[in-house]
Amino acid sequence: MSGNEYKHVTAMDMKMLAVIRKTDDGNIYGELNCKFFDEPFTFTNLMNMIEMMETTFDTKGYPERQFLPREFGNSRRRLRRNEIDLSAHVKEQNIKDAAVVTVQEGTDGKVCTFEILVRYRHNAEWQGTVRWIEIDVVKRFSSIVELVRNIDIALST
Repeated sequence: MSGNEYKHVTAMDMKMLAVIRKTDDGNIYGELNCKFFDEPFTFTNLMNMIEMMETTFDTKGYPERQFLPREFGNSRRRLRRNEIDLSAHVKEQNIKDAAVVTVQEGTDGKVCTFEILVRYRHNAEWQGTVRWIEIDVVKRFSSIVELVRNIDIALST
């Protein structure tokens, strides 16, 4: 799937589905899916999930960044819109992480499922909503920290 295939990206196009399969010592494991992935992205921790979401936003150019991220030195590769093929990137990451998510909790193989919709990336933060699908509760967040806190609270109950 080429980056130029989707010219008009909307907020609803960028809706992400995060399926948490396992929690272990504060780490979460699961899959992230959106319309632009050929297969779900397997994540092995929360930072891994957030980085994939950020890569997707940068690649599709939506929601648009207000500021470039601050970094130490030049070590981090900067992504430009449509620079990478998301499906190839997901497959490459999944191959690296294939053996990690092996234990599944819950009767249907999942702990929790969240629908994450990031509408804006203002002031180097994300703003949007997260919906805990199993109990149909929606919470707004105005930063990545608030998003993480909402997910953590749901996983703790």
